[in-house]
Amino acid sequence: MHFATVRALLAAGLMLLGGGAPAMAQLTPAGPPVSAPVRGVVYDSVARAPLAYAAVRLFQPGKVSDGIDTRTDSTGAFSVPALSAGPWLVSFLHPRLDSLRIEAPVAQVQVVEAGTITLTLAIPSAATLAKRLCGSPPEDSVAVVTGDVRDAMRRRPVVGAMVRASWPEWVFAKARMGREEVARAARTDSSGTFVLCHVPMGTTVTALASRGRDSTGVVELPVPTRAYVVADFVLDVRDAAIAGTGGEVAAAGRADSMAFSLRRGAGMVRGTVRTPDGSPFANAIARVLGSGSVVRTDSTGTFRLADAVAGTQTVEVRAVGFDARRLPVVLTPGIPLSVQVTLEKSRVMLDTVRVTAGRVLPPDVRAIERRWRRGLGTILDGATVRERTSTQLTSVLWGIPGVRLGMRAGYGNVVYVRGGGGGECIPPIYLDGFRFEANGISIDEIVPPSEVAAIEMYPRAMQRPAEFTDLGDCGVLVVWTRSFLGNVPVMDPRRRGR
Repeated sequence: MHFATVRALLAAGLMLLGGGAPAMAQLTPAGPPVSAPVRGVVYDSVARAPLAYAAVRLFQPGKVSDGIDTRTDSTGAFSVPALSAGPWLVSFLHPRLDSLRIEAPVAQVQVVEAGTITLTLAIPSAATLAKRLCGSPPEDSVAVVTGDVRDAMRRRPVVGAMVRASWPEWVFAKARMGREEVARAARTDSSGTFVLCHVPMGTTVTALASRGRDSTGVVELPVPTRAYVVADFVLDVRDAAIAGTGGEVAAAGRADSMAFSLRRGAGMVRGTVRTPDGSPFANAIARVLGSGSVVRTDSTGTFRLADAVAGTQTVEVRAVGFDARRLPVVLTPGIPLSVQVTLEKSRVMLDTVRVTAGRVLPPDVRAIERRWRRGLGTILDGATVRERTSTQLTSVLWGIPGVRLGMRAGYGNVVYVRGGGGGECIPPIYLDGFRFEANGISIDEIVPPSEVAAIEMYPRAMQRPAEFTDLGDCGVLVVWTRSFLGNVPVMDPRRRGR
C-alpha cells in the first residue's frame, strides 16, 4: 500500500480511527500566525502493542504529495515540530496493515491555535475487525479466519475457490456426550478473499482450499486466542488428476465406486535431514502429504521430491524412533523449494499407571474395554500394534478374518471388508471417536503406530457398535491415540478378569 492510496480513500469518504468516527482536535483561534506541534502514538489493537517503525504522514486535503513524513520509534511514538493552521489529515502505513488485509485508517486534525496536539492512531481491535466481516460481535470463544486464495504460478486471485476448515467438538444429544466433526466453508469473492466465521479459538483446525478437482494439501491451522486470524492459500490449477483405486482394480461391489484421485504436479522439494548434533540422517522417509510420492534420504541426509502438487502443502519427514516433523510450505511449479529438517529423538512415553480402586478410568478407555469383552470384532492394544509394525498402521490388520489390504497409489494401504451386498467395500474410519475425513490422505500418513493406544476392526456391519453408526452396510475401523486417552493404556479385560 502507498500513500497515493490515501487519496482514493478520502475520495470515498473513508476516515477511520479504530473503526469509529473521524477524530477531530479543535483549538480556539488565538490569532495568526498559528502553528502547533504534534505528538502521537500508533497502536496495534490486534496485537495489543505499540506499532513500531510505522510510516506516518500528515497532509492537507488535496495535497497528499506535499505532506509531512515521520516515523514511529520502537515504542510506537512519533512527533512533528509544527503544523500550520488549517485542516490536516493523518494516516500511517506498515506491513502489519497488509498482513491483516485492512486499509490505512485516516484521522482528521484541525489546527486553530498554538498548543501541543496529542493524537492516538490505531489498528482496529480484533473484535472490531471480526464484526465488520461477520456482521455481529464474535462470541468469547470463536474467531474469524480470513485470507486470500491465489494461483501458484502468477499469484493471481482465484475466484470461486472453496475454503474449508474442520475440527472435532463435544456435543450432547440424546442424553449422551459424544464428538463429531464440525466444518465451516466459504467461497472466495472477486478479489480472491474468503471469510470463515465462528471458528473456535485456542485450537488447531485442519483446512484446505479447492476449486473443482484442484486442491491444496490439508494443512494444520493454529487459531490462537484472538478473534481475528489471517491465513492464505496458494492453489495450483494446472495439475492433472490421475484416477486410481489404490493401485489395483477393486473387486466387484461398492469398492469400485470409491476410487480416489492421485494428483501429480510440478512442485519440487529438496531437503536435508539431520540429527540434533548436525550429522546427516540417512534413510528417513519424506513425503508431501497426499501427493502419493514417498522418498528416502540418502547417505548425506538429502532427499528430492519432484512430482508433488504445487501450492500450499505439508511436507512430512519421519523415521523410526524419532518425532515426525511437518512443515507447511508453498510450492511454485518448476521451482525447487529447499528445506532443512532436524529430527529429534522420540521421548519415551510411559503409559500412565492404572489404578482402578478409587479412581475412575477415562470413559473412552472403559468403553473400548467393554466392547472388547463382548468379542464382536478384533481389538488390539497399543503394545500389540507396535509389536506387529513400526511403519504403516494398517499393516496390523493383515490376517484378520474378513479384512483384505490392497496397495494404495501412494503411501499406506486400502482396507477392504465384505459388504452387505456380497461385494467388497471400504469401511469408514473413526479417529479418536469422530469420523475421519480423508481428503485424499490415508490414515497411515496421519497416525504412526507409535502413537496408537488401541485399534478396533469390525469387518461386518452387524458387528459395528452403536457408537459408530453409519448409513452404509459396511464395517468400521476405529483408531485411538495415546494422547487423546491421556496416555492411559487399554487392556484386554478378558485376560485380567475385569
